Formats: sequence, C-alpha cells, structure tokens
Amino acid sequence: MAVRAGADRASAVRRGSVGTPGEWRVISDPALPGAYNMAMDHALARELSAGEALLRLYRWERPTLSFGRNEPADGLYDRALAESLGVDFVRRPTGGRAVLHDEELTYAVVVEVGALGGLRETYRRINEALVAGLKGLGAPVDMASTTAAAPGVDAGPCFDVPADGEVVAKGRKLVGSAQVRIGRAILQHGSIILGGDQSVIGRIGGKGSVPSPPATLGRLLGEAPARPDLEASLLDGFRQSMGGSWRADEPGPRERDVAAQLESQYRDPTWTWRR
Repeated sequence: MAVRAGADRASAVRRGSVGTPGEWRVISDPALPGAYNMAMDHALARELSAGEALLRLYRWERPTLSFGRNEPADGLYDRALAESLGVDFVRRPTGGRAVLHDEELTYAVVVEVGALGGLRETYRRINEALVAGLKGLGAPVDMASTTAAAPGVDAGPCFDVPADGEVVAKGRKLVGSAQVRIGRAILQHGSIILGGDQSVIGRIGGKGSVPSPPATLGRLLGEAPARPDLEASLLDGFRQSMGGSWRADEPGPRERDVAAQLESQYRDPTWTWRR
C-alpha cells in the first residue's frame, strides 16, 4: 500500500497536478542584511520538512540591489557611487533581473515540488494569493496577461515590463517575483513595492534609467499600509487561496545554522559579481 501511494504521488508530481500543502508556517522577520535574507530563504528551502510549506515576510536593513542568479553584473555598475548612496549589492539564488529592495515588503514562499502543481502552476497560484491579499487592502490589482516572451536576464531592471502572470496595477508591475528549485523544494520570492521608483538602478549603472516607475501601494492607496495591516491582509489572501492550517513560527536552530553557513556565499564578491 505504501509503495502504491508513493508511486501515485510521484506520478502526480510528474503531471504537475494541483494540490494543497496541509501545514503552513508563517515567519515575519525584521529588517536584515541582504546576504542574510538570501541565505535564510535558501536555507528554508533546503531544510523544508515533508508535508509543510511556509510563507516568510521580511524587509532589508539597507537599500540593496539584488541580481538574478544568472544576470550579467560585473563591470556594469558604479560600486563607488552605490556605496556613497548607501546601496548594497547581493545576488539571489533565484533567476530574474535587477531589483532595488528599499521601500517594500518582501515575501518568500517555500513548498515541496508538485505540492501546488508544476513550476508555472505554482507561480500562478502564489500570485493569485498575493492578488487576493492586496485586494483585501483595496488595491486595484490583477495578474498580467500577455503573449510576449519573458524578458531575458540581460534585458534591464525587473520592474521595466511585466511578464505574463505577474501582479500588476493599472498596467504597471507591483510585485516582481522569481523562482528556483532547491532539492525537493520550490522557492519563490518577490518584492511588493510600497514606494519609490527604482530609478537608483539607472543612476548607478546597469541598462540605464527605468523608463516608467512601477506601481506602488502608496500611490494606489493614498499612503503605504502599515506593516501589520499589510502582513495580515496578505496572510488572509494566502489562507483563502491555499487552505490548510497556518501557524506563526520562526526559523529553527537547524535552519539558522544552515543560513549562517550559506551567508558567506551570499557575501562573497565572486558570487555577487560573477559573469
């Protein structure tokens, strides 16, 4: 019987069928350095327990420009100018393009491979949960629908143009997300923009200035929501969309140890500025 159940589950994962994790952990972290934030997301994915999923919400200690895992960066940015502006750099474990993490709330979702379907279905379902949570605040958000090919890793900043399935408001991207498989887990994380315009990216290099600013919750709602209100609404959206049981939690000792080990990688300039 156990063999049959295992075979059925493996078959469902290959088909990308839609399921729902039964137990969700919710982690709300304070503002932390960029390298530690990326290391913690990576560690939570690497150490995910069977049958569990998690939602992590966090901010950044300083304005930080993050690069996608395979995005060109070496020689394209004025590091001295960035330092004078108080901007750090880090490279994410996920793909995608450059994002300035400053006036935002960042989310990270970790689920087992196949728990929400295939990679695209997982992406869609997480974004649907984000839309539900943001609508709960009164934000006029939706998911982008386009047949255009997704921009390449060298196409410039993440918030230039929304790709299919991303969270948008009034035609502009509001949430920029990226995804990666780590072992038997999928990590998807992204920036929910509260204010600002990402223009610092153009000032310090890259592909030049952002042609149009992203949507922000501050402009959409008249003012940026308080963090407790935003987190509560997002959590409601995820609960409605995903079902299952939810509990507040924090990283365990093993997850903290793994994050501390991985942090050295995310602080290493040879990783951040690799070609």
